[in-house]
Amino acid sequence: MSGPKVVRIRSEAELRALREHMLSLLEREVQRWQQRAQQLQSLEQAQLTAVLARRNILRAAAAESDNAFYASQVKAEMAWLRADLAEREEHAIEQRIAQRQRVRRQQQNAATVLKALHDGGVTVDVELSQALTRLAEGGAEPDAETLLARATLSLSPREQGEALSQAQRDIANALREDASGLSTAWHAAPIKRDPRLLRIDRHIAELQLLQGEGFATAFQEALRAAEAETDAQRRNLLLDSLVLDLASAATAFRQQREHLTHLQDLAHILSTLDAVTQGELLREVAAADTDVPAARLRALADACQRAIDDHHQVRAAASRRAALLAGLAELGYEVREGMATAWSDHGRVVLRRPASPGYGVELGGNAGNGRLQVRAVAMDAQRDRSRDRDVETLWCGDFSRLQAQLSAQGSDLQIERALGVGEVPLKEVEGLAEPARSVSAATERSRDT
Repeated sequence: MSGPKVVRIRSEAELRALREHMLSLLEREVQRWQQRAQQLQSLEQAQLTAVLARRNILRAAAAESDNAFYASQVKAEMAWLRADLAEREEHAIEQRIAQRQRVRRQQQNAATVLKALHDGGVTVDVELSQALTRLAEGGAEPDAETLLARATLSLSPREQGEALSQAQRDIANALREDASGLSTAWHAAPIKRDPRLLRIDRHIAELQLLQGEGFATAFQEALRAAEAETDAQRRNLLLDSLVLDLASAATAFRQQREHLTHLQDLAHILSTLDAVTQGELLREVAAADTDVPAARLRALADACQRAIDDHHQVRAAASRRAALLAGLAELGYEVREGMATAWSDHGRVVLRRPASPGYGVELGGNAGNGRLQVRAVAMDAQRDRSRDRDVETLWCGDFSRLQAQLSAQGSDLQIERALGVGEVPLKEVEGLAEPARSVSAATERSRDT
């Protein structure tokens, strides 16, 4: 099919730019992983070395690689980084939950011991009594387990004889079992808990870890108020309400964080492409945080994406025009300075074929979307029309060589639609009287026959 063609081209420069874009996103992901992983827990050097080594391999492959395969590799690596970070965050949250449960258990044990001491009439020193009281009321005691162990010994029947009731001895024995062995046994004691408190602890731990201690303060105060409520019905209502409020806050924050992360990634890419023109947009993005409404974060992300797409489209269009013109020049077509600009300005350009006087090839269409029209054309209405079919056949061979040439250089030129030789009359355009004439004049008037 060597008549008029609709083709799609992706230049080597365009394909390379796409790989560089993917690499830039990966670099951003690696940077985020390294920073966040180090904050969550000590990052082992072997882990960091492995991640950076994989990044360096992909960095080197960006110079020359198949785009589809390269994209799959980059996506796989980014997915691993995100999964690893999510696992680290989950581990950190579980540690915080365990800490909250340990504190709660110490508080409950302190209250139990104080009651047993009071009911049994057991006297302990003032310092110990005050520390137990603070612990029972939710205060922090750095040596809480030691304090509880000392108090337990005070309840020992061996020291108090028969002064303690059987119930008090049971309490002492239970506490002593909890405290036996290592000091960490205090937080290992199994106790029955309201399942709502477990959910509340998880949400609070997540908010503290991901958004900061201050954000969870109001919820912690609400929890203390609910736990201090003596009326069972009201306590249940307070806990139910707190569970719903925390779940909503945690979900909203996760969504906000995703919006903000996506926005920051786009801004990072845009800053490497056009930091000067897009300075105002980039400054607003830099000032954005999770307090900014989701709708505004999405709007900013859309603006960044449009700016990135526009930049890539302009660059890609220029590289496509340049690749085709350079390829045709190597095949012997007359390509002059300014033709790329003329093509952009007028939507088409005509190249002479000196080996076939009076004939040439027309390139047209919007290079921005990659779909172009190419066809052999005649420049002389008074020509010998019997040569038209031969010229179209010659153009067919030239086009095949152009495809092979561009492919060898890393570009991709594919035919989407084509007509056969002689299926439509050869298009006539006004010829170029002299090589020095402006290309815009050569393509100012044309007509289809």
